[in-house]
Order: sequence, then structure tokens, then C-alpha cells
Amino acid sequence: TQALNQMLQQSSAQQQRYQNAMNDLAHSLKTRLAAVHAITDDASLSKQSASEKIMEQVSQMDQLVKYQLKRAMLGRQGLKQEQTVIAPLVDQLAQMLFKIYREKQVQFSANISPSLMFPGNKGDLMELCGNLMENAFRLCISQVHVSAKINSQGEFELIIEDDGPGVEESLRQKIIQRGVRADTQSPGQGIGLAVCDEIVHSYGGSLKIEESRLEGALFRIRIPV
Repeated sequence: TQALNQMLQQSSAQQQRYQNAMNDLAHSLKTRLAAVHAITDDASLSKQSASEKIMEQVSQMDQLVKYQLKRAMLGRQGLKQEQTVIAPLVDQLAQMLFKIYREKQVQFSANISPSLMFPGNKGDLMELCGNLMENAFRLCISQVHVSAKINSQGEFELIIEDDGPGVEESLRQKIIQRGVRADTQSPGQGIGLAVCDEIVHSYGGSLKIEESRLEGALFRIRIPV
């Protein structure tokens, strides 16, 4: 009976992993598809330049599909033993988001050492930065800032902040649950922050929502190195 119960629990956990991974994949692909639409609508780009930028987004989609399928099979614990340079990925995501939100004329700045490494998988880093930066670009008035460093406690620290409406203190713990959203005026499934929280906790880290010096939301991620 114990063996049968254990098998049922494992089967249920794997089914939940697949369901979460497919939901997360759909959420991630949505942003890349929006970028492709923005590129095709940009009359200032030459045909060759537009093709190159579209292929860049297709390449990212391919990476996301492989990452989520691997995660569905192995769980998060199987993706941890890697390191990823952070600065180029943040720049790549910013260029994509400039296309999607070009009408807002967002002032983006980053303070990240070129040699700084994220203590984990590239797919996890893309999910973290992609979800939090997309939220910041979508909700900001005009400013988004990203910084990363090894802090005085020897932890990897990533901060993404904006000058938007921020997050009420009463909502800060609720919105990291799947399906819960603070901003009900714009489309979304309430998945992005839950994905970030799951990733951060799989590394033994913490995700906190604070008030930014820009007067909007600040998301602070700390992960033991």
C-alpha cells in the first residue's frame, strides 16, 4: 500500500510539473511573439535587419521550449549546477522590450559588471529577468533600472525597479501565487511572479517586493553563491 501511494504521489507530482511547465512556456512565448509582431510592424527596419531580429526571437523561443521540457522531466533540482553571465542576457531582453513598448520611450539603465555570473541555469535567468523586466516595462511611467552584484553577505543579488504605481504592501505576498494579479486592467494570467518565486526558492534564495527609489516597485532577488 505504501509503495502504491508513493507511486501515485510521484505520478501526481510529475503531472503537476508538466502542467506548470506548459503554462510557463506559453507565458514566456507570449512575450517573444509580441516582439516578433513589433518587429514586423516597425517600418524603420530594413528587410534584412527585421529578418535577423525575428530569427533572434525564434532562437530564444527554441531555447525556452528546450528549457521547459527539461524542467518538466527533471524538476528544478536538475537544472541548478551551472553559471551564466548576466549582462548580455539583460541587454538582449531590454532590446526586445524596447520593440514591444517603443511607444513608451522607456529610459532603461543597467548597473551590472560584464564578468558577473548568475549562479544557475541560463533558462532560469532568462525566466527571472524576462518576467520581471517585462512587468517593469509594462507598468513603468518612463524609467526601468536593473542592477546585480555579489552583496556583503556573499549572495548574488539582482534588483529590478521601475517608476510605476508600485505594489501595495497588502498585496506583496499574494501576487507571487499562481493566478493572482495586482494589475487587473491589462491582460495576463498571473503566472510570471509565481515562476520567479519558484525558481528563486529552488536555489535556496529569496524574492522580496519593496518600494523603489524611483517610487515604483522594486524586486530584490538574493541567491546563495
